[in-house]
Amino acid sequence: MFSWDAARNAPHLSVHTADSHLDWVVSLYDQYYGALDPRREVVEKGSRGNFLFCQDYLTESDVARSEFYQDFHIPTGFRYLAGARLARPGADDILLGLVRGSDMTPFSPEQRVAISGMAGHLQRSINLWQDARVLHRDAALGTELMAQLGLAVFALDRDRKLVFANQEAEAMLRATTCLKLIHQQLVASVAAENTGLQAAIARVAQSRQGESLALRAESGVQPEIFLNISRLPGRDTHSAFGHAEVLVTARRRGTAPLVTARQLQQSFRLSAAEAAVAEALICGRTPDEYAAGTGVSVATVRTQLRAIFEKTSTRSQTEAVGAMLWVLSQSE
Repeated sequence: MFSWDAARNAPHLSVHTADSHLDWVVSLYDQYYGALDPRREVVEKGSRGNFLFCQDYLTESDVARSEFYQDFHIPTGFRYLAGARLARPGADDILLGLVRGSDMTPFSPEQRVAISGMAGHLQRSINLWQDARVLHRDAALGTELMAQLGLAVFALDRDRKLVFANQEAEAMLRATTCLKLIHQQLVASVAAENTGLQAAIARVAQSRQGESLALRAESGVQPEIFLNISRLPGRDTHSAFGHAEVLVTARRRGTAPLVTARQLQQSFRLSAAEAAVAEALICGRTPDEYAAGTGVSVATVRTQLRAIFEKTSTRSQTEAVGAMLWVLSQSE
């Protein structure tokens, strides 16, 4: 079963069999012999949902002259095919093939009737399987991405009640006092900020324009939680979030820098010493403060700072920090 990429003249989706012993056969077909398969073009041009049997359009002489059959298909133990083109909404059609071994006879009239009667069931089953496969893949990728970025995710319904929270979100609620869950609703501990939070959620639900907020544990201290509020796009998210309409992503300010020295070394080819200076700049320390705290001379730090400017293609400390903050943070 596969869809065909005409530009590459090769399969796009290729799920031939669950039998791992045939992986080498599948690989040969994908890499070379699929482009030589004389049956593929016939099935591609056939009407959707209509099984075509190779015994009807390929003669024994055709098979005897075919590189595909003589060098690949028959030696690997196969001969006859019942193939159909099945519709895949929103994507390329799927070519489905039911193959018989080289030691078997052509499809009998009874078998042809039975196979043709399965077309509708097979199409529905394959589309359901493909949809589930995409959902599982996207869910796994989304979960991993949120974990890598250290993001907490809250999904709220039209009444602002929580309908989903990932592990990071649950951990955040346990670890902080500036954001709470009261009667299934997210509430900021500072009254003025809570008023702003509830108003922002309401505006986003109506306008579909995202908003950002910072929350404190109490008035006068630095923000601890940074929120981004957005409207969920629609029915594509219902399978994951149910009746949720608003998505709140949050990150808690921690002691570790958003971007580490190791990441800066990898991204900008900084030396270990240069990366340490760069990390300090991102954390808000001045070159003089870094020099005093590490026992390194100010002249040495300024030399390292010039190297940072050169490697980040920037001309000032502010520009350099701005460039380095584009590096994606990683959860350790």
